[in-house]
Amino acid sequence: MKEFLYELGGSALREAERLGATQAEVYLQFINKLEIKIERGAVRAASKSQDAGCGIRSVIGKRTGYSFITTISRDGVFQTVRDSIGAARSSVPDEQFVALPSYSGSYPTIKGVYDERVAELTAEEAAELMVRGVSACREVSGLEKNLIVGLISAASFTTVVVNSLGLNCHSQRTKMMLNLVAVISEGDQQCSSQEEMTSCRLQHIEPEVIGRTAAESALSLRGARTIQGGDMQLILVPQAMEQLLGEGLVPAVNAREVQDGKSYLVDSLGSTIAPSFVDIVDDALVEGSVGSRSFDGEGSPSKRTAIVDSGVLTSYMHDSYSSSRAQVENTSNASRSSYQRLPVISQSNLMVSPGHGSRDDLVQEIDEGVLCRLTNDSPNMVTGELSAMVMEGFYIRRGEIQHALKNTLFGTTMQSLLKNISTVGSDVERRGSVITPSVVVDSVKITSG
Repeated sequence: MKEFLYELGGSALREAERLGATQAEVYLQFINKLEIKIERGAVRAASKSQDAGCGIRSVIGKRTGYSFITTISRDGVFQTVRDSIGAARSSVPDEQFVALPSYSGSYPTIKGVYDERVAELTAEEAAELMVRGVSACREVSGLEKNLIVGLISAASFTTVVVNSLGLNCHSQRTKMMLNLVAVISEGDQQCSSQEEMTSCRLQHIEPEVIGRTAAESALSLRGARTIQGGDMQLILVPQAMEQLLGEGLVPAVNAREVQDGKSYLVDSLGSTIAPSFVDIVDDALVEGSVGSRSFDGEGSPSKRTAIVDSGVLTSYMHDSYSSSRAQVENTSNASRSSYQRLPVISQSNLMVSPGHGSRDDLVQEIDEGVLCRLTNDSPNMVTGELSAMVMEGFYIRRGEIQHALKNTLFGTTMQSLLKNISTVGSDVERRGSVITPSVVVDSVKITSG
């Protein structure tokens, strides 16, 4: 498959140049995917699919056009070349554009991102994993009514990127995910929670842990009450941190958003934005992590970038366009969700360096506060203002968790949230492509009722 994709990509480049492109890029991808869904604890749908396609970016001077096709046939790809050329000719010139990335060196080797067991997983094997997770979930909930829903997916990806500036690269990777939601009812009260594991490797997916955690988390939410609001300390555990970092910090350090004035961190490079004990890096070279890769969505070699170093914002995340515009080094943060999309700037593996103290230790240090396990809200990216519902959380009083919370939210700004971090824990978890411990934030406004 690799040789075929390389040959097809090279032919497409030559065709784009023949038709007048001054630069061109071909992104080819072949995907195998298995997916099983469960409802009420039983398998309801199973599917196995293949997806192959090609995205082509053609440049004529300062004009850029993009087109894609959901096939890797030669005729289809050549038609996509013509479509991208037509799109480039009709586009508005972008005077900020300099060039596509160029690279002719070797790429880093990332261990643990391809697992043959995931690539060859059968529907029967996937269903057995789900059964194990469902059984563990039901074991915890006991006689309580537990409507379990979930999803397991296993996919393998073969990707080739070539461009007319000599760049060419290839990768194979796998990704597996198992998610279970426990919906537990007692009388007229219903509580639900979920647990999910995502990994490149099958051995890191633990169905029993996922099932038990989902049920235990749901049961812990029973008896939820409101509290008297006020300024309190807030513990953000890794599950909540994944949302706030992925949706609250990453867009703010997206160099394109910064350059367009759409970030609350405009003109903040070199400034202190967090306490000196806070370090945040973007590292695409982590062994076995779902965000790891040898190259980014444009084919630039992956690297490790310090974003926040001892509390100081030391770098934004760049792709080839934003780095050329700012005349700085490309951090290789171009990301592609599919060959159907142009690359956008996003994290690879966003990592918060651990501090000291277990989650229990952090709770014991709180006189009055809130532990937030889950929120789905995001800040205003221009102002940083954040009003977030505590979807799953608990009230803490005198170092002990008192009860679950309902109708409770916290209000702050991302700038204050970062600066008011008082403690970083040691309870590191991988949540998707965010790797982080819990943190304690001082002086957060809590509203409840």
